Amino acid sequence: MVTHERRSSLPRPHRGLAAAWHDRRGFTLTELLVTMAIMGLVMAALVGVQVSSNTVFVTGENQAQAQQSARTAMLMEEDLRLVGYGYPPALTAVTGASQTSITFWADLNNVSTTLSTAAAAGTKILTVAGGLGINPSDSLYLSSGSTSETQTVKTIVGPTITLNGTGLANAYPAGAVVGRPLPVTYSWAGNTLSKDPGDGTGPQTLATGVQVQQFSYFDTTDTAILTSNLSANLANIRRVAITMTAQSTAPNPCNARSFTVTTYVRPRNLP
Repeated sequence: MVTHERRSSLPRPHRGLAAAWHDRRGFTLTELLVTMAIMGLVMAALVGVQVSSNTVFVTGENQAQAQQSARTAMLMEEDLRLVGYGYPPALTAVTGASQTSITFWADLNNVSTTLSTAAAAGTKILTVAGGLGINPSDSLYLSSGSTSETQTVKTIVGPTITLNGTGLANAYPAGAVVGRPLPVTYSWAGNTLSKDPGDGTGPQTLATGVQVQQFSYFDTTDTAILTSNLSANLANIRRVAITMTAQSTAPNPCNARSFTVTTYVRPRNLP
Protein backbone atom coordinates (compact mmCIF):
# COMPACT_ATOMS: atom_id res chain seq x y z
CA MET A 1 0.00 0.00 0.00
CA VAL A 2 1.48 3.31 -1.05
CA THR A 3 1.12 6.29 1.27
CA HIS A 4 1.42 9.78 -0.17
CA GLU A 5 2.74 12.56 2.07
CA ARG A 6 0.80 15.72 1.71
CA ARG A 7 2.97 18.80 1.67
CA SER A 8 1.69 22.19 2.71
CA SER A 9 2.07 24.92 0.18
CA LEU A 10 2.62 27.56 2.95
CA PRO A 11 6.20 28.79 3.23
CA ARG A 12 8.09 27.89 6.35
CA PRO A 13 9.15 30.85 8.53
CA HIS A 14 12.74 31.89 7.93
CA ARG A 15 15.06 31.12 10.87
CA GLY A 16 16.42 34.71 11.01
CA LEU A 17 12.92 36.14 11.11
CA ALA A 18 12.10 33.88 14.01
CA ALA A 19 15.18 35.05 15.91
CA ALA A 20 14.25 38.68 15.30
CA TRP A 21 10.72 38.00 16.52
CA HIS A 22 12.25 36.43 19.66
CA ASP A 23 14.52 39.47 20.29
CA ARG A 24 11.55 41.82 20.35
CA ARG A 25 10.70 40.57 23.77
CA GLY A 26 13.50 42.90 25.29
CA PHE A 27 15.58 42.25 28.45
CA THR A 28 14.34 40.53 31.52
CA LEU A 29 14.56 42.18 34.93
CA THR A 30 17.35 39.82 35.92
CA GLU A 31 19.39 40.80 32.87
CA LEU A 32 18.92 44.51 33.63
CA LEU A 33 19.96 44.05 37.26
CA VAL A 34 23.09 42.12 36.29
CA THR A 35 24.01 44.74 33.70
CA MET A 36 23.50 47.59 36.15
CA ALA A 37 25.57 45.79 38.76
CA ILE A 38 28.45 45.32 36.32
CA MET A 39 28.26 48.96 35.23
CA GLY A 40 28.26 50.03 38.89
CA LEU A 41 31.40 48.02 39.56
CA VAL A 42 33.13 49.52 36.53
CA MET A 43 32.14 53.08 37.52
CA ALA A 44 33.24 52.50 41.12
CA ALA A 45 36.61 51.27 39.88
CA LEU A 46 37.02 54.32 37.62
CA VAL A 47 36.09 56.70 40.44
CA GLY A 48 38.51 54.91 42.76
CA VAL A 49 41.34 55.29 40.25
CA GLN A 50 40.50 58.99 39.79
CA VAL A 51 40.41 59.67 43.55
CA SER A 52 43.63 57.73 44.09
CA SER A 53 45.41 59.63 41.29
CA ASN A 54 44.22 62.97 42.65
CA THR A 55 45.36 62.04 46.17
CA VAL A 56 48.81 61.05 44.92
CA PHE A 57 49.09 64.30 42.95
CA VAL A 58 48.00 66.50 45.87
CA THR A 59 50.25 64.63 48.30
CA GLY A 60 53.24 64.94 45.99
CA GLU A 61 52.57 68.63 45.38
CA ASN A 62 52.33 69.38 49.10
CA GLN A 63 55.42 67.32 49.87
CA ALA A 64 57.38 69.19 47.19
CA GLN A 65 56.22 72.55 48.57
CA ALA A 66 57.28 71.62 52.11
CA GLN A 67 60.67 70.40 50.89
CA GLN A 68 61.22 73.54 48.85
CA SER A 69 60.59 75.74 51.89
CA ALA A 70 62.80 73.59 54.11
CA ARG A 71 65.64 73.83 51.59
CA THR A 72 65.96 77.47 52.66
CA ALA A 73 68.10 76.03 55.45
CA MET A 74 70.66 75.21 52.76
CA LEU A 75 70.72 78.88 51.72
CA MET A 76 71.32 79.92 55.31
CA GLU A 77 74.09 77.35 55.58
CA GLU A 78 75.89 78.85 52.57
CA ASP A 79 75.63 82.37 53.97
CA LEU A 80 76.70 81.38 57.47
CA ARG A 81 79.88 79.84 56.06
CA LEU A 82 80.86 83.38 55.05
CA VAL A 83 80.40 84.97 58.50
CA GLY A 84 83.30 87.38 58.97
CA TYR A 85 84.33 87.48 55.31
CA GLY A 86 85.58 91.01 54.56
CA TYR A 87 85.23 91.97 58.22
CA PRO A 88 88.22 92.70 60.49
CA PRO A 89 89.18 89.52 62.42
CA ALA A 90 89.75 91.58 65.55
CA LEU A 91 86.06 92.51 65.66
CA THR A 92 83.17 90.22 66.59
CA ALA A 93 81.45 89.20 63.35
CA VAL A 94 78.33 87.76 65.03
CA THR A 95 76.56 90.70 66.64
CA GLY A 96 73.27 89.08 67.61
CA ALA A 97 72.15 85.51 68.27
CA SER A 98 69.06 83.77 69.62
CA GLN A 99 67.11 80.59 68.95
CA THR A 100 65.05 82.34 66.29
CA SER A 101 67.46 84.86 64.74
CA ILE A 102 71.09 85.60 63.96
CA THR A 103 72.84 88.80 62.83
CA PHE A 104 76.35 88.75 61.42
CA TRP A 105 78.77 90.74 59.26
CA ALA A 106 79.76 89.19 55.95
CA ASP A 107 80.45 90.08 52.34
CA LEU A 108 77.93 87.75 50.69
CA ASN A 109 78.38 89.49 47.32
CA ASN A 110 82.15 88.85 47.16
CA VAL A 111 82.94 92.56 46.67
CA SER A 112 85.88 92.71 49.09
CA THR A 113 89.37 93.20 47.68
CA THR A 114 92.93 93.98 48.80
CA LEU A 115 95.39 96.85 48.53
CA SER A 116 97.64 96.48 45.49
CA THR A 117 100.05 99.09 46.90
CA ALA A 118 100.81 100.09 50.45
CA ALA A 119 98.82 102.99 51.93
CA ALA A 120 100.37 105.40 54.42
CA ALA A 121 98.53 106.87 57.39
CA GLY A 122 96.64 110.01 56.41
CA THR A 123 96.24 109.07 52.75
CA LYS A 124 92.81 109.42 51.16
CA ILE A 125 93.70 107.51 47.98
CA LEU A 126 93.64 103.70 47.89
CA THR A 127 94.75 101.55 44.99
CA VAL A 128 93.06 98.17 45.13
CA ALA A 129 93.30 94.92 43.23
CA GLY A 130 89.60 94.91 42.40
CA GLY A 131 86.80 97.26 43.25
CA LEU A 132 83.95 95.84 41.15
CA GLY A 133 80.78 96.29 43.17
CA ILE A 134 82.12 99.00 45.49
CA ASN A 135 80.12 102.24 45.20
CA PRO A 136 80.29 105.81 46.56
CA SER A 137 79.05 106.09 50.16
CA ASP A 138 79.90 102.44 50.87
CA SER A 139 81.60 101.70 54.18
CA LEU A 140 84.92 99.91 53.80
CA TYR A 141 86.73 97.92 56.48
CA LEU A 142 90.51 97.93 56.18
CA SER A 143 92.39 95.35 58.18
CA SER A 144 95.86 93.88 58.52
CA GLY A 145 96.51 91.60 61.46
CA SER A 146 95.13 93.28 64.60
CA THR A 147 95.00 96.73 62.95
CA SER A 148 91.69 97.81 61.42
CA GLU A 149 89.45 100.78 60.77
CA THR A 150 86.36 101.88 58.88
CA GLN A 151 86.32 104.41 56.03
CA THR A 152 83.64 105.74 53.67
CA VAL A 153 84.02 105.82 49.89
CA LYS A 154 83.83 109.24 48.23
CA THR A 155 84.52 108.22 44.64
CA ILE A 156 85.83 105.16 42.82
CA VAL A 157 87.38 105.13 39.36
CA GLY A 158 88.69 101.78 38.22
CA PRO A 159 91.04 100.47 40.92
CA THR A 160 91.39 103.87 42.61
CA ILE A 161 89.23 104.68 45.64
CA THR A 162 89.05 108.15 47.17
CA LEU A 163 87.98 108.27 50.80
CA ASN A 164 85.91 110.82 52.69
CA GLY A 165 87.20 112.51 55.81
CA THR A 166 90.81 113.08 56.84
CA GLY A 167 92.22 109.84 55.44
CA LEU A 168 93.54 106.64 57.00
CA ALA A 169 94.24 106.51 60.72
CA ASN A 170 96.80 103.71 60.23
CA ALA A 171 99.28 102.55 57.62
CA TYR A 172 98.53 99.36 55.69
CA PRO A 173 100.81 97.16 53.56
CA ALA A 174 100.04 95.84 50.10
CA GLY A 175 97.72 92.86 50.46
CA ALA A 176 95.76 94.35 53.37
CA VAL A 177 92.08 93.51 53.18
CA VAL A 178 89.67 96.17 51.94
CA GLY A 179 86.33 94.64 52.89
CA ARG A 180 82.80 95.66 52.07
CA PRO A 181 80.73 93.46 54.46
CA LEU A 182 77.11 94.11 55.38
CA PRO A 183 75.14 93.26 58.54
CA VAL A 184 72.94 90.30 57.54
CA THR A 185 70.01 89.12 59.66
CA TYR A 186 67.99 85.91 59.45
CA SER A 187 64.86 85.88 61.60
CA TRP A 188 61.77 83.70 62.07
CA ALA A 189 58.39 84.94 63.31
CA GLY A 190 54.78 84.02 62.60
CA ASN A 191 55.74 80.96 60.50
CA THR A 192 57.72 83.23 58.15
CA LEU A 193 61.49 83.13 57.64
CA SER A 194 62.99 86.47 56.56
CA LYS A 195 66.39 87.76 55.53
CA ASP A 196 67.63 91.33 55.83
CA PRO A 197 70.68 91.58 53.53
CA GLY A 198 71.82 94.81 55.19
CA ASP A 199 71.72 96.87 52.00
CA GLY A 200 68.86 99.10 53.11
CA THR A 201 66.09 97.10 51.42
CA GLY A 202 64.88 95.69 54.74
CA PRO A 203 63.68 92.17 55.61
CA GLN A 204 62.62 89.97 52.69
CA THR A 205 60.48 86.84 52.99
CA LEU A 206 62.37 83.66 52.15
CA ALA A 207 59.85 81.00 53.15
CA THR A 208 56.36 80.68 54.60
CA GLY A 209 54.77 77.79 56.44
CA VAL A 210 57.88 77.38 58.62
CA GLN A 211 56.61 75.61 61.73
CA VAL A 212 59.98 75.38 63.49
CA GLN A 213 63.16 77.41 63.00
CA GLN A 214 65.84 77.03 65.61
CA PHE A 215 69.50 78.09 65.78
CA SER A 216 71.89 76.37 68.18
CA TYR A 217 75.42 77.60 68.82
CA PHE A 218 78.71 75.95 69.81
CA ASP A 219 81.93 77.51 71.13
CA THR A 220 85.64 76.99 70.35
CA THR A 221 85.59 73.62 72.16
CA ASP A 222 82.44 72.57 70.28
CA THR A 223 80.41 72.84 73.48
CA ALA A 224 76.82 74.04 73.18
CA ILE A 225 76.31 77.62 74.34
CA LEU A 226 73.23 78.02 76.52
CA THR A 227 70.64 80.46 75.25
CA SER A 228 70.90 82.43 78.47
CA ASN A 229 74.64 82.91 77.86
CA LEU A 230 74.57 83.81 74.18
CA SER A 231 74.89 87.58 74.52
CA ALA A 232 78.09 87.16 76.53
CA ASN A 233 79.57 84.58 74.14
CA LEU A 234 79.02 86.05 70.68
CA ALA A 235 82.78 86.21 70.10
CA ASN A 236 83.09 82.52 71.01
CA ILE A 237 80.60 81.17 68.45
CA ARG A 238 82.37 78.81 66.05
CA ARG A 239 79.62 76.47 64.86
CA VAL A 240 75.89 76.91 64.20
CA ALA A 241 73.20 74.25 63.95
CA ILE A 242 70.05 74.98 61.92
CA THR A 243 66.83 73.01 62.42
CA MET A 244 63.86 73.85 60.23
CA THR A 245 60.46 72.21 59.80
CA ALA A 246 58.32 73.55 56.95
CA GLN A 247 54.70 72.66 56.20
CA SER A 248 52.85 73.07 52.93
CA THR A 249 50.01 75.59 52.77
CA ALA A 250 47.29 73.21 51.52
CA PRO A 251 43.66 74.47 51.66
CA ASN A 252 42.70 71.21 53.33
CA PRO A 253 44.81 70.67 56.48
CA CYS A 254 44.47 66.91 55.98
CA ASN A 255 46.52 67.19 52.78
CA ALA A 256 49.31 69.28 54.35
CA ARG A 257 52.76 67.72 54.49
CA SER A 258 55.83 68.73 56.51
CA PHE A 259 59.56 68.31 55.99
CA THR A 260 62.41 68.77 58.49
CA VAL A 261 66.02 69.69 57.75
CA THR A 262 68.87 69.80 60.26
CA THR A 263 72.28 71.04 59.17
CA TYR A 264 75.49 72.20 60.82
CA VAL A 265 77.81 74.92 59.57
CA ARG A 266 81.23 76.08 60.67
CA PRO A 267 82.04 79.64 59.44
CA ARG A 268 85.39 79.71 57.65
CA ASN A 269 86.46 83.28 58.45
CA LEU A 270 86.19 83.34 62.22
CA PRO A 271 89.51 83.43 64.13
